[in-house]
Amino acid sequence: MIMNFGTASKYHEPQKLVENRTCYAGNEAIFSIYDTYQEANRVELHASSPMYCGMISGKKIIHSDNEKPFDFLPSESLVLPPNQTIYIDFPEAKINEPTKCITVELPLTRVNEIVAKMNDILPRSSISGEWEYDAKSSVHFSNTESVNLLIRKLFHNFTEEHSQRDLLIELNVSELIVHMLQTESRNLLLKNYRNHITKNGLAAAVEFIQKNLNQSITVQEISDVACMSKASFYRYFKNEFGMSPVEYINKERIKRACRLLKNTKNNVTDVGYKLGFSSLSHFIKLFKEQTGITPKQYQLKKLSS
Repeated sequence: MIMNFGTASKYHEPQKLVENRTCYAGNEAIFSIYDTYQEANRVELHASSPMYCGMISGKKIIHSDNEKPFDFLPSESLVLPPNQTIYIDFPEAKINEPTKCITVELPLTRVNEIVAKMNDILPRSSISGEWEYDAKSSVHFSNTESVNLLIRKLFHNFTEEHSQRDLLIELNVSELIVHMLQTESRNLLLKNYRNHITKNGLAAAVEFIQKNLNQSITVQEISDVACMSKASFYRYFKNEFGMSPVEYINKERIKRACRLLKNTKNNVTDVGYKLGFSSLSHFIKLFKEQTGITPKQYQLKKLSS
């Protein structure tokens, strides 16, 4: 059953979904909530415009022509380019525990407007080049707290009727596009930083961080590696990555912690200290903020799956 709220006739609705869909239309974007109540495989999803997808509960496995299948989990995001088709498995969907996600379908013209505005007011370094939306590649990433907060705001503003609804939706959608562009840029740099170390200060900074996650790292040290002043480095890094250098370091440490915790030989205390955390309680707090569960809960969950 599909329930539609608002007028969405000018948008191409994703096809062949076995989910309950509730959708809400704004002036430019369309916001949808999907609930899946039974296991299913190879469900097709296609949209003609850029589409943001955010997982709320449950698990999906995403198949596309361009990459290996991967898990799509709560507190993660997936941005699909226009006219790309993906296929989705729902291995854990149940009547009493549905798999839930949201999508925001975005007009490509709006994305391009934000790209132009970012190049005016948030220019990247001359080496990095201008901001540009990649309309051919998908982007899969773990949410920062700011992205989680934005999803909650989008949900509220699309679903509630109030006098400032359209204006707030417009602002939220613009913010979402900024996050998309910064994440896309970050993923490209992370995949290729070894190829750009000699000519890109941020790439050199990324390599330094990746090699030194097991010890204390200061912003001054990283800016020296990038051959920039501390103020310039901080500004360019935050523009490019959408987060501060310290936030990025902590995020990478937690990602590595997740990999280490999959090995039963590594206990939580050892992993925390291996990754440069001087305080075990601080490590546990950051891990829970980023994953929603404690390191021990994460390890037990992985062992039982």
